[in-house]
Amino acid sequence: MMFSKLSEKSDPKRILVVSMTNIGDVVLSCPVIDILREDFPRAKIDVVIGPKAVSLFADNPNLSIKVFNKQGSLSQKFAWFSGLTQAYYDCVVDLRHTMLPFFLWPRYATPVLFRKSSIGHKKEAHLNRLRQVYDFDHPSQKQCAILTTKEDEQLFKEAIEPELMGKDFVVIAPGAASSDKRWHTKGFAAVADYLSATKRIVFVGDAKDVGIIKEIQDFMKASSVNLAGKINLRQLAFVLKKSSWAMTHDSGVMHLASYFNVPLVVLWGPTDINKYAPWCKKSVIVRRNEECRRCFDPKAKAAHNCMSFIQVEDVIGAVGKIQ
Repeated sequence: MMFSKLSEKSDPKRILVVSMTNIGDVVLSCPVIDILREDFPRAKIDVVIGPKAVSLFADNPNLSIKVFNKQGSLSQKFAWFSGLTQAYYDCVVDLRHTMLPFFLWPRYATPVLFRKSSIGHKKEAHLNRLRQVYDFDHPSQKQCAILTTKEDEQLFKEAIEPELMGKDFVVIAPGAASSDKRWHTKGFAAVADYLSATKRIVFVGDAKDVGIIKEIQDFMKASSVNLAGKINLRQLAFVLKKSSWAMTHDSGVMHLASYFNVPLVVLWGPTDINKYAPWCKKSVIVRRNEECRRCFDPKAKAAHNCMSFIQVEDVIGAVGKIQ
C-alpha cells in the first residue's frame, strides 16, 4: 500500500499521530508531534494515546487527544474507530505500526509494515518513522506537545514553593513500573540526606509510589517534600522544569525530564540502555549490570538483581558529576 509523502509545500488540514500507551513511551513520541506542529501550523493535530497519559496533554491548544482504552467494550472501540473515519485525516503518522492508515486512507501516511525495526533509541526510531512520510531535515525548536499553564505555576507558588524554604531543590522519583528497575529505599534515604545539606528534596510519583516514598522518608534524618499522588503529569513537568536536576530510575519521569532537558542522575536496571537511555543534554547513568546474573546470562532463571549491586557511594559519585 503506497501513500504520497508530505513536503514543506503540503497543506494538510488534519493530521493524526498514533502514539503509545505508557507515559514514558508517549513522551518519547513528543518530538514527532513538535516537528509536525512547527512545520504545519495551520493543521489540526489529533493524537491517539492511552488513558494513563491524558493529563500530559490537558488544556493544550496545539492538539486534541483521542483516547484509546484497550479495556473498553467492543461497542466502545467501534464507536472510537468510527469517530476516526469521520474525521477525514489528510495525514496519519502511525508510531504503533497498526493497520489504521490502511482503514483511514489518508493522502499521506506512514507505510503499513508487518515487521518493526528495533535498532537504536526509541526517540530516534519514532523520528525515523516520521521520515517515512515527511523528509524533515531539522529537529523542532519548540516543545509544543506538553505545555504547562499559569494554573500549574500558581499551584507551584502556593502549595510547593513555601515548603522549599528558599532552597534550590532536587526531584527524586523512586518509583518504576517493575520492581526489577527499583533501587532500595535505604539507599535513596542515604543519598537524600546527603543532598539535604545544600538542597531541598522533592519526591514525586503516582499513587502507587506513596508507600515507597513514606518508607524512604522514615529512614531519612532530614525533612523532605512528598508530592506523590498529589499532582498530575503536566504539573509534574512544571516541577521538573523548576528543579536543579532530577534523580530517577528508567521511568516515565526520566523521559519527561529528558523532554525538558532537565539534568539527570539515572539508576539503571535491566532495560536495554541503547533503546531507552535519557536524552537530555546532561545525564549520568549509574549501573552495575555486569554483576547481574540475568543480564550476564539471559538463560538464567533467577530474577534480575541489577539494582541490588548499586552502592550509595556510586550514586553520590554520580551526583558530584551532575551538580
